[in-house]
Amino acid sequence: MAVTLAEAKAWKETPFGTANIGDAVTGINTFAREWRCKWSEDDNKQSLTECQKVLDDIVVPAMKQVHGLTSVQRVVCGGCQDFKVIVKLGMDAFGDWAAMNFHPEEQVVEALQTIQGVGKIECQTYTIMPVTGPGK
Repeated sequence: MAVTLAEAKAWKETPFGTANIGDAVTGINTFAREWRCKWSEDDNKQSLTECQKVLDDIVVPAMKQVHGLTSVQRVVCGGCQDFKVIVKLGMDAFGDWAAMNFHPEEQVVEALQTIQGVGKIECQTYTIMPVTGPGK
């Protein structure tokens, strides 16, 4: 039986360890670290432009070096003015990244703090798992 390229790569991308939260939430194998803030409409949304620059200049280059990285995602809400960066890693690698203080988290927070019009800067860790589609 032939193995597809996707199947051949799956072992590198699929976390092996799992955890449970109670009886209902089982099989957790992926964690995310989220960095978020509120941006302002002022000055033609300049703060949003600068948030994107933090993502491009700090997050993306640093995360390319993190073993076990599954994805980096950006969420922008124009209605509530959220800017979020979600970094997703398998449980196997997440602990190692946490031991590195979620690098480049400190630089991300410091950069966001310098942007005029940005407020409510927060960081959070949570589980993230597909319910349907690829990876389920």
